[in-house]
Amino acid sequence: METKLKRNLAVQVIKDHNISKIEIHYSGGGDDGCIDEVRFEDINENNVDIKMENEVEREWDDLLYNMLSDNIEWDWINNAGGSGTMYIDCTKDPWKVNIDHSQNVTEDHYYDNIDFDIKRKDGNYF
Repeated sequence: METKLKRNLAVQVIKDHNISKIEIHYSGGGDDGCIDEVRFEDINENNVDIKMENEVEREWDDLLYNMLSDNIEWDWINNAGGSGTMYIDCTKDPWKVNIDHSQNVTEDHYYDNIDFDIKRKDGNYF
């Protein structure tokens, strides 16, 4: 099945269930990033369990993954990585997206040329 068709089918499934909000939890680190959980909420604020065909679901996950990668200024999948939540408001046209992202940062420092004086103040060695 063609990519564009699978994406259209995913969007149609969401519209058919009257979904108003989508909440996507994601995380990354090492050399991997993933969509951890996707929650759908209908116009009555009820959580809805949406089933998509395997190919359509994979395409939907790829679309979400690419949206994160295209809009987060940090590299959220490599090294220490990052994590967060992406919110999609499906009541707007076009849908509005907000991302609440936390980046994990590690700083490495190297210190050299430090003297370790083993003499006491009286001139004797410890």
